[in-house]
Amino acid sequence: MRIKVHPSLCMGSGACRQFASSVYLLDDEGYLDLQLLQVPPEFERDAAYGASACPNGAITVISDGPACDRRVEDHR
Repeated sequence: MRIKVHPSLCMGSGACRQFASSVYLLDDEGYLDLQLLQVPPEFERDAAYGASACPNGAITVISDGPACDRRVEDHR
């Protein structure tokens, strides 16, 4: 699984980090400090929860499996 961050949508709430602090790294101003990341299998569940917690939908979860790419809204 991969995650893609949409920087223009990130408002710096840090909600994603509450679920997956090892996946979602924030810069000094509290915004996500990544754009595309391959998530290790052991962190996939936490990364998906973190994405679904984003109040602005700034994180897209991209499945490596047969399922199509899905936006955060599909996890709520």
